[in-house]
Amino acid sequence: PYRHSQKQNKIAAALSIIMYKLLLVLASAQALKRPQRALAVRGGEIDPITVGKGVVLASGLYGAFDPKGNLDKYGIKAEAKGQAAGRCTAWMQIMFAAALNLDPESVHAQMMYHMLAVMVITEPMSEVFGAPKAPSVIWMAILGAVGYKTLDGSLNKWVATAIFLANGAQAFLAPDSICDMYGIKGANKIVKAMFSLMGGQMLCTGTYLGALLMDKSQSEAFAYAMAVNGLAAVKFALQDADDLKAPKSGPLAWAALSAGLAYKALN
Repeated sequence: PYRHSQKQNKIAAALSIIMYKLLLVLASAQALKRPQRALAVRGGEIDPITVGKGVVLASGLYGAFDPKGNLDKYGIKAEAKGQAAGRCTAWMQIMFAAALNLDPESVHAQMMYHMLAVMVITEPMSEVFGAPKAPSVIWMAILGAVGYKTLDGSLNKWVATAIFLANGAQAFLAPDSICDMYGIKGANKIVKAMFSLMGGQMLCTGTYLGALLMDKSQSEAFAYAMAVNGLAAVKFALQDADDLKAPKSGPLAWAALSAGLAYKALN
């Protein structure tokens, strides 16, 4: 079983590299399509959105490629399942960064396609967890359909937003229910803590998408999303860190960074 888990992790890592390359191509194409902000500089200072999505993306990429090393940096010693959950969480960070990089006019539909791709990439993790594949296949179909109907304008963008908010809230507040719903076996404290963080990242994305629909500027939407990111980090520091016997410095640093970027984006 251990060798099988190692094999699945290697497959997921290889798929992650392929997906990363695809995302770079998509991000480059998207950046060329829309007007550039004057080197993303405002009043001589770097645009907080540029800093935010860069930091979130870098963290997500590191966690997706090397979940063990990433968790070690936070003082968390994880076995195969914990590492798999950490990789899934890292992919949600990448999705949050992707949302910040997409055109606000089409981001709701595009994020459905991005999520579908990530589910394909992270599907090998279901074997590490001993979970059935049927729920993932159903979600892939739903995401594809919602993305298509949202993109052609026949489906309200709030549906895509609700998918992030509802699933994010469930994972963040009740990771046990996620394990029960998707048949994840033997979920330990690390797995549940990672799923809660994963939910926090989905809430960041959902908050960003929702704010845009409420006629907020991109800077305002980013600020609200980073505020949620900070709250998720504080929750981990105050609750999960003690359970995992991990230092609080890492998540509190994330909370401080998130608060600073949110403040900059609003001022």
